[in-house]
Amino acid sequence: MSTQEITQKLSLLIPNKIMFLNNAVAKRITVIVGWFSSLILLFAAAFWLSKPTFSADMFSLLPKSHSQIAHAEDVFFQQNANRIMFSFAGHNKNKAFDDFQKWLDDNAIKSTFNFPSVNDLAQTFSPFKHALLSDTYKQTLSKKTTFEHYYLEQLNQLGNPFVSATLSKDTSLSLAAFIEDNLKQSQLFTLEQGRLTRRLKGVEYRVILANLAPENLGVNKSIDLAGSIIKQINLLNETYPDLSITYSGVLFHTAENAKQAKYEMSLFGGISLLALIAMVFWVFRRLNSILLASFTVLSALIGGAIAMVLLFNTIHLLTLVFAVTLIGIAIDYAFHGMTDLAKKEHEKGYSKGTQSALLLSLITTTLGYCCLLGAPLTLLSQVGVFVIAGLVSAWLFTVLVLPLWQSTLTLSPSSLLMSQKLIKGFLYCNSLKKPILITLLALISALFLIKPISFNDDVKLLNASSEHLMLNEKKHLLLLGQWDTQIVFMFADSDEALLQKQEQFLTRLTQLNPNFKNNSISHWLPSLQKQRDNQALFEQAKNKGTLDIAERVTGQALTSTKAPLLTYETLATSTFKPLLLSQMVVEPSQSITWMSISGISSDQLINEVEKNNGIYLYNKPKQISTLLSDYREYLLLSLVLAGFISWLLFSWRFSIKIALLQVTILSVVVLSMLWVCNAIQGSLSLFNLLGALLVIALAIDYLVFYQINKLEPKNVLAISLSAASSMWVFGMLSASDTPAIFSFGLSVMVGILAIYFLSPLSVLKPQKEQ
Repeated sequence: MSTQEITQKLSLLIPNKIMFLNNAVAKRITVIVGWFSSLILLFAAAFWLSKPTFSADMFSLLPKSHSQIAHAEDVFFQQNANRIMFSFAGHNKNKAFDDFQKWLDDNAIKSTFNFPSVNDLAQTFSPFKHALLSDTYKQTLSKKTTFEHYYLEQLNQLGNPFVSATLSKDTSLSLAAFIEDNLKQSQLFTLEQGRLTRRLKGVEYRVILANLAPENLGVNKSIDLAGSIIKQINLLNETYPDLSITYSGVLFHTAENAKQAKYEMSLFGGISLLALIAMVFWVFRRLNSILLASFTVLSALIGGAIAMVLLFNTIHLLTLVFAVTLIGIAIDYAFHGMTDLAKKEHEKGYSKGTQSALLLSLITTTLGYCCLLGAPLTLLSQVGVFVIAGLVSAWLFTVLVLPLWQSTLTLSPSSLLMSQKLIKGFLYCNSLKKPILITLLALISALFLIKPISFNDDVKLLNASSEHLMLNEKKHLLLLGQWDTQIVFMFADSDEALLQKQEQFLTRLTQLNPNFKNNSISHWLPSLQKQRDNQALFEQAKNKGTLDIAERVTGQALTSTKAPLLTYETLATSTFKPLLLSQMVVEPSQSITWMSISGISSDQLINEVEKNNGIYLYNKPKQISTLLSDYREYLLLSLVLAGFISWLLFSWRFSIKIALLQVTILSVVVLSMLWVCNAIQGSLSLFNLLGALLVIALAIDYLVFYQINKLEPKNVLAISLSAASSMWVFGMLSASDTPAIFSFGLSVMVGILAIYFLSPLSVLKPQKEQ
């Protein structure tokens, strides 16, 4: 064949080859564009349908209480989420108070302190005066001389606001005593020149209480508003020397946690992506491999987001911090897929072993995260949904899209050389697997005997707020008289039954400690039965002449005691309504009230509460800690169950001997991880167990891949990349300031490090192909 003929034939082949390549590239690009267009359309539709909101409020993560208590929480305490509080102390507190009050007014933040004036209270309760007798007043009625001394003493107190406001309405002063005694029990603050004042431990504070509109509690608005308030406070501190201003409220926790979550999301996500890109480029040395790995992760993130916005109306920012872990798991599929395709052992697509291993990997990891779906914390449920949906999306991309790029994938010689070196080390360790495993089991047993692990289920593990903000909260709880109080909820079929139940309960507590304090609504609204008893007592004292001094001094005859009785309906239509509804609500099916109690030990109070139906001690932190403890026990059981399921899976897929070996390795990994984390943290939490559950899911992946693809260079390379990426991503989480995220990240990082070095021991016949 002449040179001219060869040239002519080549000229015909080259255009065909170029056309083929162009068609292949066009097909790949079309598939990629179609894939992500579909995901984006699904996400847009899901977002439009659910219209989710984002939250950084740590309290929204907490599990719900008992159904009745949860309802009572919503009725009475929901408004506290909108409350902010400021306290001023020092020589310039009045000037700072006035300036800050003006700033709040200018920014449409209205201070709230809606307790009625003494005159309003006198007007409200005067029609029922002789049915409303305070305990102090009733004691004075026991003897005529005692009452006369009390009566004259009250009249001689110049400027007594209670007497001056009620004397014209009730010359017996029973109404004055009723209002004064109840205010002393329920009111810690006084008004001085229009400023709310409280003295505590020798320091006088000026206090501002305000409620924010719900729209100000969104993530971005919370950050902006809290920043503006703190900036104004700092300006006042600079303007006025010797001034102390303290601020507290959910707003500031939300803003602080939101800023922290955004920072950690951007930092951890950014550093993780850069590290993963570097790893991928080192192994594959082509830009398209970086794009394919990125597309796999992007598919996972969009798929997880679609499921989450469909299932949850409110998404917590802490969920997104945890969800960064999806990057480290989803990219494993890309690593295993691309390394298998790059070897080109099959002209089209994956080897049979890799296909099987990818599917088993998806199933096992999904089963691990399914345990989160029943968690009492919304955060964990959201993470579970996000990761499961994201993994399915990443798996589909890996199986359906990546094979189209097979011809463009290659492995760098340096990465294969590293794999060969690793294989030599793994083969040597594999030959010593029995003594290694026996030694590790003996060492772990000894370590557990020397330092047993302990658990900490404190709800504070969820809190990422600064110590400064927590001290502010404590200070304001002391000012509000709520720091050392205990809250009790009561339920009954009617308002009268509820009030009688409360009075009987308080009588029993009085027997335990006559000086205990409470703010029960029955002080202001006695039961009808008690009101009748009061009227009878007053009438008896009047008939005995005990009250004659009132008629002699005022020259007015005492009115009849046959007055109407005070009812819930009457009080609910008066100026007292806001305070009544803040403590007692009558619904068609039940009546509910709550009260705070101090001066009674927790054991005594629990003992009294347990004797009664429809009375519950409300201790949210303790209840949540108990729920976390229960869920921790559930997770421990899940770990055991996961081990059993793994044994069944390995026995079915491989053999009983291999299954026992692999479960032994899993046990060594989990136990060593728990001990190391316990030694570092001082105790373990349920977030360490969540990490252990994920480690088992990932460890099963490694064991499956090793048993199917053996200690082959491409397999060792893929698993090494997976382990390195996972340790990097989860290692980032261990730098978090939130204790829960730190515990989770530390556990997974330590666990993956252990399983990476121990999983090669599971290969019984290292060089035999599946």
